[in-house]
Amino acid sequence: MPQPVRQTVVQRKNDPYIYLYVMGEWYCYNPLEPPLGSGAMGDVYKGYRCRNGAMIAVKRVKDFYANNKMIRERARLEASLAFRHPNLVEMIGCCEYAPDNGPIFILSNFVQGEDIDKYVKGFSDSPNRVEKICNAICSVLDALDYVHSRGVIHRDIKPSNIMIENGSNVRLMDLGISRMNGGNKFSSYGFIGTPQYSAPEQIKREEGNTANQINSTTDIYELGITFYELLTGENPMDSDSEAETLARQISKALPSNPAIPKKLMNVIWKATEKEQSKRYQTAFEFKNAINNALLPDPPLMERITQWMQSRVVALVSVIVAIAFIIFFIILILI
Repeated sequence: MPQPVRQTVVQRKNDPYIYLYVMGEWYCYNPLEPPLGSGAMGDVYKGYRCRNGAMIAVKRVKDFYANNKMIRERARLEASLAFRHPNLVEMIGCCEYAPDNGPIFILSNFVQGEDIDKYVKGFSDSPNRVEKICNAICSVLDALDYVHSRGVIHRDIKPSNIMIENGSNVRLMDLGISRMNGGNKFSSYGFIGTPQYSAPEQIKREEGNTANQINSTTDIYELGITFYELLTGENPMDSDSEAETLARQISKALPSNPAIPKKLMNVIWKATEKEQSKRYQTAFEFKNAINNALLPDPPLMERITQWMQSRVVALVSVIVAIAFIIFFIILILI
């Protein structure tokens, strides 16, 4: 006689909580309470580990998407990314009523904090504002370096997906669309990502077109746009029209802004180059460029010395080249 299948999602009469059995443990949440946040794919609620009452986060994929095979696969993928890194949210797992339809839930550790854009507003008058934002971005780059080394591309870097935990630690959120190919409902134009932050290759990508492949430089572009917005308080790609926003991402360079130091602006310009080959190729390279941009300029005499040395080297190279040409001409005449 076959054994009955144990339900992984349970609702009890006269009990507002939904109970979820994941990875050998029971968890619960109250769907009648307001969600902690909402995104394109689902709503996030505060939940609890039944064994000890520890808080967790429960993302319930919106019913509109729940029966979509690709969305379900994406939800399972997000829950399966068992990464352990101080700048990433740690996943617990997922559960569902049935493998092909009905609600699906993604569970992760609870992060107590606020979105990075709200965090930045809290020190808008600080003389160390730029340095603090740079430090936060570098933490995101540490997380990206980790996931990229494991073959995962985030594809939706934006302020609402970066959380500051307890006022200090940075955590990159929402890996739910990573590594997935094909269109979805994030954009009415059928690409994965958020228009205000998306890289040109996300918009122009066609199957089989190797010139527009999604890779680590896609995340670097999105973080560059995010970086600019945090420093200036505005996203220059944003528009009332999604079509116009996408057009700007494809062809409009970021304008310079007095809120961004010149050396740092050069770093952001390189990160947001429209051609992937011209951007920083790794998160580590991007992070090093930020740190170098924060270094003070060398003293005047040192800069003069460096300038003179470079001119001397150039002059010697020219003299050597001329001497070689003269020597070659003499050999021909002889």
